[in-house]
Amino acid sequence: MQKNVLAFDFGASSGRVIVGKYYHGKLELEEVHRFPNYPVEEEGGLYWDIDYLFQQVIKGIEVATNNYPIDSLGIDTWGVDFGLLDKEGQLLKKPRNYRDPRTKDILAKVNPILPLEEIYQQTGNQLMEINTLFQLLAIKWQDPELFKKADQLLMMPDLLNYLLTGKKVAERSIASTAQLVNPHSKEWDETLLHTFDLPKKLFPTLVEAGNSLGYIKPALGLPKIKVFNICEHDTASAVVSVPSNQRFLFVSCGTWSLVGTELPAPIINNKAFHYNLTNESGINGSTRFLKNCTGLWIIQEVKRNFEALGRTYSFAEMTDQANKAKPFQCLIDTDDAIFVAPGNMIRRIQEYAKETQQSIPETDGEIARCVYESLAMKYKYTFLEITDAVGAEFDTVNIVGGGSQAAILCQMVADASNMRVCAGPVEATAIGNVAVQLMAQGVFEDLTAVREWVKEVAEVKYYYPTLNNREWDRQFSRYQKIMNMKK
Repeated sequence: MQKNVLAFDFGASSGRVIVGKYYHGKLELEEVHRFPNYPVEEEGGLYWDIDYLFQQVIKGIEVATNNYPIDSLGIDTWGVDFGLLDKEGQLLKKPRNYRDPRTKDILAKVNPILPLEEIYQQTGNQLMEINTLFQLLAIKWQDPELFKKADQLLMMPDLLNYLLTGKKVAERSIASTAQLVNPHSKEWDETLLHTFDLPKKLFPTLVEAGNSLGYIKPALGLPKIKVFNICEHDTASAVVSVPSNQRFLFVSCGTWSLVGTELPAPIINNKAFHYNLTNESGINGSTRFLKNCTGLWIIQEVKRNFEALGRTYSFAEMTDQANKAKPFQCLIDTDDAIFVAPGNMIRRIQEYAKETQQSIPETDGEIARCVYESLAMKYKYTFLEITDAVGAEFDTVNIVGGGSQAAILCQMVADASNMRVCAGPVEATAIGNVAVQLMAQGVFEDLTAVREWVKEVAEVKYYYPTLNNREWDRQFSRYQKIMNMKK
């Protein structure tokens, strides 16, 4: 059997269009279009340029179909952002960007109406100002005229699918990032909607990944291609491609790291709330139980800092220098607020070291080693939170995405966690997007078959704890003390 499917993978800073060529069990991925995705400032707000983004969808389809017959397509994006349509189905305004400041301090305004812990109990979502619920309340309270005109809310990938097909639905994985879905019923939480006086009509029918939206509407003048709702949240797509059918921890590692596990049902208890762990919908009714952590952001910024100083390194060269540096000189909390904004990350690391009474890293290798060791420690810290909340032990960590290429990090995670690390696939989100389309077309019977196939077609490396892992245990106690010093 041969199938060519198109995967649109929209990130918060760039987007890609990838042709997945499936032929007799083999898979080849070819990137046919890439484009930047920057928010635009208008009327004092931060927005997504939806017209530009949809033009990139059109261009991606045109480029792909000029070279291959395309059977279907699917779109995944980041979470939480959305557009509002009026009664005629017209977009009322460009979708706001989650970094728009209008939701600043909104949790304090919401808490008297419904305590935050109760919101967590009803939705299972990590409480973040950027979540759709709080963005929608900001519109309701700050722009009531716009809110009154709104007839339907569509999350970003559903909005792009609507522009392609004219069909208005909500795919469950992307909807589950909104803090508006009941994690048990996996439907819009009507009690929550009533509490905040949000009209039920705003929220479209929820559908599973694999749902067919029919074909691209003829008015667009494009080839007749079937459109599927895939796992539209990019992390959900990435987890589809984890090459394991056993219980596992995962790290979807790029600029951000999503650290979690896959469960048959949500976990909403005091521990999960205390650890600020989130429950999001995955493939086939599963739950992704996870936490958002900083990923490769700091090392990416450090690399840019070195370049600004005239020292240009590849990541491989930085790794070589890190391997030569003395271990455990300095450990940082990679999620500390000091590391959030772009800027002089080298100086911030040194300031953090001084503030926490540690040896100050000076050489480029010491700086790089500090970041990699600290990431591994933070992952272990989060693994322990998840293990405690779930009440189960794990023996394997699956690292997918760009971070799976960082051998130094993968080995450190194996040593820090005392678990086997399975690294890969690198193109996890694209493979997951492609796989759901193939499953919807009968190529694969179920998710088990998909994951067995990924083991065969994706490049995967294994890392095992070394004898050095006992030293990691000792240093982890120190790491916890350092984190407590900053609280």
